[in-house]
Amino acid sequence: MQVTECPQCGAPASPSVRACGYCKAEFFITSVAYLGKLDQNGVGKYLKHYKALAQQDQGSAEAHLGLGITYLHLGMWPLAIKCFEKVIDLAPEVPQSYFYWALANIGGRRLMTLPLGDVRQIETYINTAVQLSPDLTTAKLLLVLLKEDYFEGNGMRVNPPSATDLRADIQGKEVNETELQMMRRCVRVDEACVFSA
Repeated sequence: MQVTECPQCGAPASPSVRACGYCKAEFFITSVAYLGKLDQNGVGKYLKHYKALAQQDQGSAEAHLGLGITYLHLGMWPLAIKCFEKVIDLAPEVPQSYFYWALANIGGRRLMTLPLGDVRQIETYINTAVQLSPDLTTAKLLLVLLKEDYFEGNGMRVNPPSATDLRADIQGKEVNETELQMMRRCVRVDEACVFSA
């Protein structure tokens, strides 16, 4: 997929370049953290950019991932889910698509109150993200929250590893604050559950 102009400043883009030579904007984002640096106007420009790229090339996992991340950032969870499912179909090796799919499916609801079928699917997607990228601390933290608020909170058996073991595994690891803010928007849990590594 080739970008012809910067989605932020409109400067012409050279083939095979992944960031603007003028404003340094990334052409293809892979995390919500990048969008956290932008104002609404900047996010809107990325939304327009990714819509155009996805229409131009329906088979571009990068375009659909960027569009899904932008929808997630905007709280448009059903649209984000569709984009992440498209990425999973096109490029099943991309761990962010599974993690962000899980966040979008939770969609601001309290974990404890989700139907068991939804929780099992969310858990599977989070585990897939962790298997594909063992250093994806945010996915492990989401798994911790799911185990603490849903399984332990509802008095259910917790499959290993336990929330305590997972917390020990991620303790002291850095988590991007913008990613944590997105998790807080998407995931409601008991106040005793801690959103940190």
